[in-house]
Amino acid sequence: MPARPAIGVTCGTLRGPSEPAYGVNQAYVTALQQAGGAVILIPPAQPDELARLVERLDALLLPGGADVDAALYHEPPGPKMGDVDRPRDASEQAALRAAIDLRKPVLGICRGQQFINVALGGSLYQDLVSDLGPSFDHHTEPELGRQHELHRIEIEPRSRLAHITGERQLKVNSFHHQGVKEVAPGLQVSARSPDGIVEGLESPDGLILAVQSHPEELLHRDWARALFQALIEAAGSGSFGPASL
Repeated sequence: MPARPAIGVTCGTLRGPSEPAYGVNQAYVTALQQAGGAVILIPPAQPDELARLVERLDALLLPGGADVDAALYHEPPGPKMGDVDRPRDASEQAALRAAIDLRKPVLGICRGQQFINVALGGSLYQDLVSDLGPSFDHHTEPELGRQHELHRIEIEPRSRLAHITGERQLKVNSFHHQGVKEVAPGLQVSARSPDGIVEGLESPDGLILAVQSHPEELLHRDWARALFQALIEAAGSGSFGPASL
């Protein structure tokens, strides 16, 4: 049997009642394994180590997690900024740069989308309610569960996201209080929520695809499984496909 493509998944620092640990939600691993990938968890490391590791991978996934440090987009932290994970920020910056330089496909999810945007020169709303008002809810109450589909998104019809999912509109889950503000040079918006918040980004060359929702928690939906299958296929071809905005 052919070897499964190696998909690197970056890990954050977990802080709890026990000793600090590195980790990532199991749902990401499950989604990638079901799609046919071999998962390599990547803790924070030195840039040269990460570059050598990414060279041996077939693709990279940047998952959800803590807020992105506002210093990376040249702003002071506001009062609603949550916890940041600076070692993870530094490591993901190095891993993302290596993936781009080596032409390795990258999938960003939630914080992953936000981080890609910041790393490539964009900015974030530090807190959607504080910055834009409470007119639209982007954060699901925990008791509703990770599979709760909170709102719809509209997908650009010529985007790779539309090509992969086969949809122009989706109901998605949502667990974030930050969002993309200024879109980074070299990225294009592929989806938005009804209030205009960016729900999808991609690069014109098909190397980067990112979503604000959490498809790893919605594997009972065809479109969510298709995103992870697309990453596995991109790991072999070097691109998420030919569609373009």
